[in-house]
Amino acid sequence: MHLDVNQSSDPARGLLKENVAQRLREEILAARIAPGEKIVEGKWAREYGVAQISVREALNILAAQGFVTKGHGRSARVLKLERADIIHIYQVRGVLEGLAARLIAEDKLPVDDLELAFDEIHHAIGTGDLRQVIGSVQRFHMLMLEKPRNSVLREHGRRLLVPLYAFTLMKALVKKLDTSPWGRQLRLHRLIIDVLQQGNAHLAEETLIHVTNLFLHAALEVWAQ
Repeated sequence: MHLDVNQSSDPARGLLKENVAQRLREEILAARIAPGEKIVEGKWAREYGVAQISVREALNILAAQGFVTKGHGRSARVLKLERADIIHIYQVRGVLEGLAARLIAEDKLPVDDLELAFDEIHHAIGTGDLRQVIGSVQRFHMLMLEKPRNSVLREHGRRLLVPLYAFTLMKALVKKLDTSPWGRQLRLHRLIIDVLQQGNAHLAEETLIHVTNLFLHAALEVWAQ
């Protein structure tokens, strides 16, 4: 029997769509719904015993988290990035993070929050929890893009990073990777903070472009095959 979400309370409806989103996310992360595969709302509504609108709302959540793509008037599909897509994302990401670094250095903004984010990455690597590691790395880079308080920079960065890290997690889990590849990148995150603290805008920008290129090569070698 399907739950009539129109008659349920808003909190209950919110919990339902979050629960459905979580279940669908686990299907995606386990590759039971493959990258590029269409997600049929009716099928999963029947599978989970919920109204179709709950699946639709759950897919909106997953789209915001980067796991699903939804075009106007088109069905939702699991995110799929080809090798060329990944390269292009990293190329533009380098420019955006380079700009963020230049603005941070120019304005001599404090980096205490980035220090805390770095510690979070370090701790996550120590736990061996791959999901926590990738999530903490994403937060570090989003934090850097947000620091200059440039809404255009922040939004374009978010549009790149959110699906990129969602796909990173999808591929890493399927490949059963451990956290060691991200452990090897700790020194690069340390370098980012150190160069921002120096206050040399040109050096900060060039360093971020270079570091992002190193991240790209690591991605192509480790999980984007």
